[in-house]
Amino acid sequence: MSIPKEVDFQKASNFAFPMVFFGKSVVLTKINIKKAAAMDEEKETKIDEVVTELSSRIERGIYVAGQKLPAEREIGDELGVSRATVRAAFLRLQADNIIDTVPRSGAFVRSPSAKVLVGPSAPKIAKGLELKRAGSFIRAMEAQGRQTLVRFIEPSSIIPAGAKIGAELGADPETKVLRRYRVHIVDRIPYRILDSYYLASLLGDLLGKDEGYIPLFKWMYEHTGQRATRAFEKINIRMPSADEAALVNISRGQPVVDMDRWVWTDKNILFEYSHIVANAALHEYTYEYPIEEEASK
Repeated sequence: MSIPKEVDFQKASNFAFPMVFFGKSVVLTKINIKKAAAMDEEKETKIDEVVTELSSRIERGIYVAGQKLPAEREIGDELGVSRATVRAAFLRLQADNIIDTVPRSGAFVRSPSAKVLVGPSAPKIAKGLELKRAGSFIRAMEAQGRQTLVRFIEPSSIIPAGAKIGAELGADPETKVLRRYRVHIVDRIPYRILDSYYLASLLGDLLGKDEGYIPLFKWMYEHTGQRATRAFEKINIRMPSADEAALVNISRGQPVVDMDRWVWTDKNILFEYSHIVANAALHEYTYEYPIEEEASK
């Protein structure tokens, strides 16, 4: 039987002719070709689904910049696809500059690692630190055109202040406070951890509002009429704990900026105490201060 040079699949009602693949005779039919095309389409769909799922996890901060992705087999078992499908998804994500694949090491979320400036860039334009103008780190980063995300480590909760936090807020240990424990992510990189405590009498209605970003000072002014007017910060440089290193995706030998922050309202109410741990390699702080006249005497 001679093999036709061209076959019009649209007009041909049925056909069959032998072909040889790897030394084996195979009968190629219109039905087989349709099945093969359907299988290819199904495979592409599964790859698309894996790419979408992994991209979503990266955008939501589940996988952060510099973090190694789970192995192909682990992802395949979780999503119910083959390792070949996961491998193809990795190649697409790499082509889109979302991940890097390193031979014999695995796939890693790509890390731009840009340093952020917290404070004025030069003395002539000194206007204050992140709270003074923007009201928050997130708003300051968004003003610079950066992609930001707030990921809560634990759901927000209202708890008694206890002895330690009560002392920081100058409040009774039984005073109710709103706790918000989260990570600030900029351009897919975890920049810093915030463990914040707010007087529930002013900000308790924010309980459970953990999705998205809410400008806290703006919300407080709109709902209570009180403005944040003064902040005090204490900064220290140290090595991170194991949990802190894991949350900001650094080694235990890489230093962090340890900051304590207290914020008051225009009625002189101390309403916020926050403990902030930031990746020191990604932060640069600037400040200015007046020099007393006595210094020149």
